[in-house]
Amino acid sequence: MVRNIEAVTNFIFISDELFNADLMIVPGTCRDGIVKKALEVYQKGLVKNIVTTGGVTNEKGEIESEVQKQFLIDNGVPKSIIFNETKSTNTKENAVYAKEELDKHGIKYDKIILVSKAYHSRRILMTFLPSFPNSEFRITPAIDDRNVTKENWYKDKEKADMVMGEVEKIGKYFLKGNLSL
Repeated sequence: MVRNIEAVTNFIFISDELFNADLMIVPGTCRDGIVKKALEVYQKGLVKNIVTTGGVTNEKGEIESEVQKQFLIDNGVPKSIIFNETKSTNTKENAVYAKEELDKHGIKYDKIILVSKAYHSRRILMTFLPSFPNSEFRITPAIDDRNVTKENWYKDKEKADMVMGEVEKIGKYFLKGNLSL
């Protein structure tokens, strides 16, 4: 059992040492842990440009990527370095439409920092690789209000269900051809 927990933990949870990057991608979500982590990375001076993604609306009818963009601006990130896509409704679309937005503006993306919910980091990386095959990625995990971490995910059924749901989604995305190994 412990070996299985360790195997899942090592596979699902990614946390890379960050580098100076051309771009940071902030995937769509209504939870603020990701955008707060993005602000922290920006404040370290590691990125030249940021793209927020996601077209899903929250309970107030606001588009998630617009909310993220406004949060960043309100906290000192220059509007001129933030690009925004508002069409995506899932991780695959986050990648596809982010790349379209970046190409439209001629933004370089050789080195990318990808912010991710901690338990979503493997799937998001595998899903972004096909859209950015020549880019070098670094993953920086964010802990959201559900507090799912590599240290605690297996100690609570709800958290374990979220992590195992990611394992299942990786399989489904793979079968659809939506991710890269």
